[in-house]
Amino acid sequence: MADVASVIRAASENATPLWPISRGCNWGYGSHLPVRNGSVILDLGGLCAIGDLDRDSLSVRIEPGVTQGALHEFLKANAPDLAFNVTGAGLETSVLGNALERGIGYNGEKDRDLYALEVLLPDGTSVGPVAGLHHKARALPAGLATDSLFFQSNFGVVVGARLRLRLRQEAEDAIVIQGPFDAVIRTLKESYGQQVITNPTHVAEPGRTKRLGFGLLRMLWGRNPTGEEIARCFPEQNSYNGIVAIYGRRRVVNAAWREMKRFALPGVTLRRGNVRSLETAATWLGRLGARSQQTRLRALRPILGLTLGEPSDAGLASLDGYEGGNPDHATSGAIYGNAVSTVSPENARRAGAIVKSRWQDSAFTWIIVDSRCMLTIYTLHFADHEAVAVHDANRLIVDDLRAAGFPQYRLDVDSVHAKGAEGIVGRIKAAFDPVGIMAPGRYES
Repeated sequence: MADVASVIRAASENATPLWPISRGCNWGYGSHLPVRNGSVILDLGGLCAIGDLDRDSLSVRIEPGVTQGALHEFLKANAPDLAFNVTGAGLETSVLGNALERGIGYNGEKDRDLYALEVLLPDGTSVGPVAGLHHKARALPAGLATDSLFFQSNFGVVVGARLRLRLRQEAEDAIVIQGPFDAVIRTLKESYGQQVITNPTHVAEPGRTKRLGFGLLRMLWGRNPTGEEIARCFPEQNSYNGIVAIYGRRRVVNAAWREMKRFALPGVTLRRGNVRSLETAATWLGRLGARSQQTRLRALRPILGLTLGEPSDAGLASLDGYEGGNPDHATSGAIYGNAVSTVSPENARRAGAIVKSRWQDSAFTWIIVDSRCMLTIYTLHFADHEAVAVHDANRLIVDDLRAAGFPQYRLDVDSVHAKGAEGIVGRIKAAFDPVGIMAPGRYES
């Protein structure tokens, strides 16, 4: 911590622009690259301590370099009855960094998991929990709460925070929902409205499902599968597919399952499973000689694990040319974007049409957060020679979506705050960082 503070003070004295990164794994939203040339990357990956695991408050302190994989292994060794909210961003992504950028996991919005932020300001001073005001059991302190200033901002460097954990439950199942888009979305809306499910549902379009099937089989086999093999193992690639985690006492989960089936509209298929049932089924299918079905279940195992708090690189498998490791080294690029709306198929189609009008090679996932809120997550796929054109297109997409009433859920590093926000953001920035050394250009016009 002292080393980071000294670097910040030296940068302020010499007006050297810094670009802090936790792990540089903000895939599709900017990764580790500064917005402006000439910035010095401040790599916080070496700050990787996990400590002060507090069972009573179900929380643990983490630093920027703590990865999803490292935290999972820590909990397996020290508290196997506890889990955390996992995203599909991969094993090596920073838990703290993803939460600060408002990622969404399979148990909810990541920014709600993080509190008691420890921050170094551009003048080298610090902000953090104060004895007598903060308690581990509550995210908000008495009096002024400053944590929200440092989510999706460039006002300081977050060097530590507390992360909420959850108790593993008697029943931890995943529900897979398949069918026509309108029927799937309306079934989910009713299920959330009646509080049958509470965790987010990730719904993929057919194009995304096909890409994912390709990547999952490649991870399993170590080679590229053929189109025939994908179709045989993933026949649902031509339908819309969603997955949601459901936890609790076995009787409660069973009752919720029965209710959700009751809400299912015509054309919608529901399936329920967990890791143990999947592994058992895969073993028996192998003994019966049903190789395609066995392969399918084994390939899906990492995706199911995400819903149960087991991080993996399976979520990256749908990227073109991704062979494992660093997605920035894939043979083609991808930009992620997002748009907020209420939960309706019509809103999803409107947002998708705006994206397609600017960039045809795009794919979509929808995250149903609750009965009120839906996020349209889009991916713009591009070849290296299209890099300038795709970034220009994305800026227009962001403007078009905002104008249509679909603001962003989270900003890309070079997406500016919408009109009306510049005033307060600029005033805070000027107060905290008068020299302008902290991630210049990030979220700024």
